[in-house]
Amino acid sequence: MKQKTPLISPNKLYASLLKKKNESELQQKIVKSPNIQGSSSFINQQKNNEGQIKIDQNKLRQTSGKDLKDISTVLLKKSHVRQNSKIIETKENSQNLTQSALQLLQKIKADRPDNKIGQIQTSKEILQYHQQLIQKQYQKLLDLSKQTEHLQLQQQQQQQQKQKLFKGPRSISNPDISTLQLCISKAHAKSIPGMLYTGQTKINQDSYKLIQKFGTKENDWYLQVSDGHGTNGHQVAQFVQEILPAYIEQEVLQSPYYYDRDKTITNILKQNFQKTNEDLLNSGIDVTYSGATTVVVIAFENILYCANIGDSRAIIGRYDTKLSVVELSKDHKPDCFLEQARIIQRGGRVQAYSDEEGNPIGPARVWKLDEDVPGLAMSRSFGDYVASQVGVICDPEIIKHQLSPTDKFLVVASDGIWEFLSNEWVIETVYEFYKKGDAIGACNKLVLAAKEAWKREDEVIDDITVILAFFK
Repeated sequence: MKQKTPLISPNKLYASLLKKKNESELQQKIVKSPNIQGSSSFINQQKNNEGQIKIDQNKLRQTSGKDLKDISTVLLKKSHVRQNSKIIETKENSQNLTQSALQLLQKIKADRPDNKIGQIQTSKEILQYHQQLIQKQYQKLLDLSKQTEHLQLQQQQQQQQKQKLFKGPRSISNPDISTLQLCISKAHAKSIPGMLYTGQTKINQDSYKLIQKFGTKENDWYLQVSDGHGTNGHQVAQFVQEILPAYIEQEVLQSPYYYDRDKTITNILKQNFQKTNEDLLNSGIDVTYSGATTVVVIAFENILYCANIGDSRAIIGRYDTKLSVVELSKDHKPDCFLEQARIIQRGGRVQAYSDEEGNPIGPARVWKLDEDVPGLAMSRSFGDYVASQVGVICDPEIIKHQLSPTDKFLVVASDGIWEFLSNEWVIETVYEFYKKGDAIGACNKLVLAAKEAWKREDEVIDDITVILAFFK
């Protein structure tokens, strides 16, 4: 094991050094701040001087913590000795040395280039920090502005989308859904008179009304088919065709129905059906045994309202993987349960014609309880004064329908079409023309097919009227 270098008492070493120098100068001068350079020549000189002094090895010891308290050890890397260097001081100047060394240490620390650089770096870092903070705040404001602009743009897009979308309450024929805006793109109508059993062409008792831009909007349409019956049926149908649309349009224009359109339109239709019938009774037309059925469809862009009395009919052709029928109206036949109950309650009876053996012939009809009049084959109509005394009414049944993208076309027609042509056959026929956009061709085809069916099935031909509208 390597032997440790013996340490010399600081007091003896200091006394020896002072003796070799000028004792008088060193005694008069107080060492306030010894600056001992830790060079190898100085250490070697110390060792040589120490060799001349006899030191008792038994008194040698390493510097203890107590000794370190009595002397000042300055530990600056560049200007003072390291920890293994020995600082020489006397007990008399230890206090001054400590204060002086501490002041020197503080001054050196303050004057060190590293510290100044560190302070400069700190100032720059603070400036950079504030710049970064300002940049972050600016970026937040910029992001917030962009978010606001994006939100406004999104709201505008949503508003535009809302204009293209309409969400309506559930109707009888359609569930509660939102669909793209649809409307009638084109429409066409055709009407031909029937034929008597003698082969003579009869007076056409059908009439129709087709109005584009009903009210104020380009895509609002009014479609009406009236089917007259009885001696003056053609006059009744013509009267209804002229009066009813005018009444309805006038009230639609005057009513702020946008807040509750369903209720408003329903009231308008019911009130004006009644008003038209009252005007008809006071018109001078003999309606004792004459009247007319009527079906009306009002299209407010993609919303349809159908009001019906009698057996004229309105249906929609829908294609969703396959063709299907959407009924907008129901035929009012006397033998329907609710219709028959009302007629019986009002003092009428429902019965079909019968042969000599009492077997029923043809459809059910409305009769007075004690007379075989009027024999009306529908339970709702305009006019028909005698029948109205035993339960025949002119209150329309109203059905609302919201168009869906699968709805392709609308067919409104008198019973001259529906008597021998089924709903399914009609939409299959019209769909072929719909694919070509040929509404006129579709009308001609239906009228011709219905006429041929009447020829096959009966001795007479009823009047035939159809309105066809294509959706887009």
